[in-house]
Amino acid sequence: MKILFIGSLNKITYSYFSYKILKKNYKNIEAIDTDKVFFFNRILSIVLFHLNPKLVEFYLNYTIKKNIKKNYDLVFVVAGEFLGKNILSFLKKNNKKLIFLCLDNPFFNRDKKKWILTLGAINIYDLIIFQQKTRIKYAKKLKLKYALLPPLYNKNIHKPKNNIKNKRLFKRNVLVVGTWFLDRGKFIKKLIDLGMDLEIYGNRWDKDPNYSILKNFIKGKSVNGASYSNLIFNSKIVISLPNTHNDDDITNKSLEIPAVGSLLLTKDTSSHREIFVPNKEAVLFKDANDCYKKCNKLLYNEDLIKSISIAGHKKIVLNSKFDYEKNLIKLMDNFN
Repeated sequence: MKILFIGSLNKITYSYFSYKILKKNYKNIEAIDTDKVFFFNRILSIVLFHLNPKLVEFYLNYTIKKNIKKNYDLVFVVAGEFLGKNILSFLKKNNKKLIFLCLDNPFFNRDKKKWILTLGAINIYDLIIFQQKTRIKYAKKLKLKYALLPPLYNKNIHKPKNNIKNKRLFKRNVLVVGTWFLDRGKFIKKLIDLGMDLEIYGNRWDKDPNYSILKNFIKGKSVNGASYSNLIFNSKIVISLPNTHNDDDITNKSLEIPAVGSLLLTKDTSSHREIFVPNKEAVLFKDANDCYKKCNKLLYNEDLIKSISIAGHKKIVLNSKFDYEKNLIKLMDNFN
C-alpha cells in the first residue's frame, strides 16, 4: 500500500510518532512535512489563528500539490487545519482514500479561525480518527465517518526512569504539568489559597491574571521527551487537568503519567472512570476543595501513593487497549 503522510515531522509531536508507526508497518510511505514545506510558519500561524486561513489557501494548496509526486492508495492527514475543500477534493480525485487523525478539536470555538478550512471540507474524509469521546456528538451531527481510539502515550518515552517498586527519592510532592488556560489558572490558584505546596511546569502561565501569586510556584516551561518523563517520575503526585476550553474530559497526560510510574490525580470524568478504578489505579476529584483534601490524605500515606502508582502503571502498560501502535495498525488494516 502506497501512503502519503501530511503532518508535522517534529520529533516531539504525536504527529511524528504516528508517522513512525506507519513507516514501520507500511514500508511504501512518503511524507509532506508541514513544518518544512510552508515558509514563514510564524506569519502563517498568525493568519490561520487570528485572521482567516482562506487568505492563504491558494498558497497552501499550491505548496501541497507541488510536493505530491504520484498517486497513493491512502493519504493520511494530521495537519488538517491546512487542508480545505479544494485540496481535499484534489486528493480525493487522485487517491483512493483519505484519513484524518484529529488530535485536536476543530468543532469547539477555542482556536478562533484556525479550523475554518477544515470545517468547510471535513465531510470529504473517508474516515476521521478521534481520541476524545466528547467529539462523537459533533461527528454524528455532521454525519462524519469516524473511529474512536483511546488517548495515546509513547511507550518509548513515557516510561519509568527505573523500577517503580524500588524506594524513590522524590524531588517534589505535587507537580502540575501542562499549558496554562484560564480555568486551569483559577483551579491552581484555589489550591494555592487552600495551602497546597506544588510546582508548575508549562507554557503561558504568565498570562494568568494572578501571575503575581502563581509565579512563586512556576518552576519551568514545557519540557519534552526524557526530561518530561523524568520530571513526572520524580514527583509523588501529578495533577492533570483536562482542557475544558477544548471540550476534553481526558488528556494524553492521563495515560502518560501512570505509564511513567507516578500517581495520577485528575478530574472525575466518565472517561477517567472507564479506564481507572478510583483510589486504586488513580485518584479522581470533583473540584479544587476535593483535590486538596485527597492530595493531603495521600501525602500522609506514602505506601498508598506507591500502591496506586504501581496499579495505575500496570493498567496502562500491560493493557493492549492502550497500545497506540497496535490500535492504529488494526484500524488501518480493517479500514483497507
